[in-house]
Amino acid sequence: MQKPSPVIDWNSNKAYQCPRCRHDTVANPSRWQVYTCCNCGTRFARFPRLQRFLSHAGITCEWCTERHPVPVDGEPLGFLHHRHNGVGMYAQQQFEAWLYDQDEAPDHRDRVRYRNTRPTRAEAMADLAHWHSMFGPVEDDLRPVFAVVMDENFHKYGPTITKEQEAAFSAGALEVYGVGVLRPYTPPHRRRGQFYVDEGTFTWGLVAPPGLEGIYTRRVPDAFAECVRHP
Repeated sequence: MQKPSPVIDWNSNKAYQCPRCRHDTVANPSRWQVYTCCNCGTRFARFPRLQRFLSHAGITCEWCTERHPVPVDGEPLGFLHHRHNGVGMYAQQQFEAWLYDQDEAPDHRDRVRYRNTRPTRAEAMADLAHWHSMFGPVEDDLRPVFAVVMDENFHKYGPTITKEQEAAFSAGALEVYGVGVLRPYTPPHRRRGQFYVDEGTFTWGLVAPPGLEGIYTRRVPDAFAECVRHP
């Protein structure tokens, strides 16, 4: 069993940063907690020698702990968590897929259920689409679904963006998305029934009003209707 990394002292003048990789890890640190850097896994505290008596807050990075909702046709289904993995030039972004537990007597903490970790938002969303197809309102519904995904590559300024759009984007009134199709694997594929991202259908870098990320089984939002390459 691998031992956890030792607890080291935080930066006295920049307590919100990891003392090893300088990644912003905690917004308002407490002297009586041990924090874990989401970027390199370093554990740090104001008083490392008291670690046995301090509570361990774990990863508290605002970016990592923020929940990015993934609804289906506007109805709650689950959410994504953004995670860092690795350090420096070897750092990778990962996305955790979580489901809301709808059971009357849930046996999962915080009424959420972990599904999988994927390298992109779209792939994590495909894991949620698989669960919905197997256990949703219509079970074993393997029809392709549309996905509207936040652009994790941040291609914000395409060649056709107008000054008005650029100003609206800076003001938070517009977001950049990718729109495409999630399809199920068909027999005899060993992952039959599970969904995957059909990259050939995706269009990236679209600018549209915020809050449209999600899975759509009936129709894609009007803001993207003319941009989708239909299956």
